[in-house]
Amino acid sequence: MHIPVLLNEVVENLNLSDSKKVLDCTLGGGGHTLEILRQYPEIAILGIEWDPMLARDFKEKHGDKITIVNDSYVNLKNICREHNFQPDAILFDLGLSSWHYEESGRGFSFRKDEMLDMRFNPERGGLTAAQIINTYDSRELERILREYGEEDFARNISLAVVNARKEKPVISVSELVGIVETAVPEWYKHKKIHFATKTFQSLRIAVNGELENVKKGANDAIEVLKSGGRIAAISFHGLEDKILKELFRAKAKENIIRLINKNVVKPQWQEIMANPRSRSAKLRVAEKI
Repeated sequence: MHIPVLLNEVVENLNLSDSKKVLDCTLGGGGHTLEILRQYPEIAILGIEWDPMLARDFKEKHGDKITIVNDSYVNLKNICREHNFQPDAILFDLGLSSWHYEESGRGFSFRKDEMLDMRFNPERGGLTAAQIINTYDSRELERILREYGEEDFARNISLAVVNARKEKPVISVSELVGIVETAVPEWYKHKKIHFATKTFQSLRIAVNGELENVKKGANDAIEVLKSGGRIAAISFHGLEDKILKELFRAKAKENIIRLINKNVVKPQWQEIMANPRSRSAKLRVAEKI
């Protein structure tokens, strides 16, 4: 079951009431949305979810309570226009749901031996992680690992991938993990963070265009947000947080928004103990002027 991160902090900072409209740009398992509905039963919520399986599942269970759209939040301006929906509050939760790791079968986790897909919406096509691994040259693979994963051994890993695929295509999680294991030094394999973490993160970001999407989505969200409305964004790694930080600061200088929290809000120790995946979460909140 997906456990929503910074749940109380999100609900408190969005400054909600029953008369307001909420746009959940990353519905996922709907943890934040369901808590908002529990506290404000009459509130209007429009949820966007790019993964078709998650969107269908939530619609089956809660489709009578909110409007659900299976699309990417990069299209949120059109979505709001089509539904005549100008939000008073907007939420982005940029982390993967537990469902993606545990049940999707798409190779998001290096702990489960699945095919290397990593697409959030396979029904809409696009390159899989396996296609990137098997067709990109070593320099481009190195760039992806270095830029999106901040991987110190990006060159070693990219060269190891290219050598391995000469023998046979790299298509499974276990094959990729094995390649990474041969490419990094012994001490790197015994760090607290698994040695394949950054490789898998960087491939997922590349497959789904995540960083470009965050920048466009957050910028468009500020544009459609009502004056006096608030936007809350949870990120889980430094690259996403940097984009949000720079965008919010730039908009604040233009007097388009004001920052509610000058510093990021992080989970309390108790939440991290109960849900270790929350440890890297950072929440930024702003209000439109």
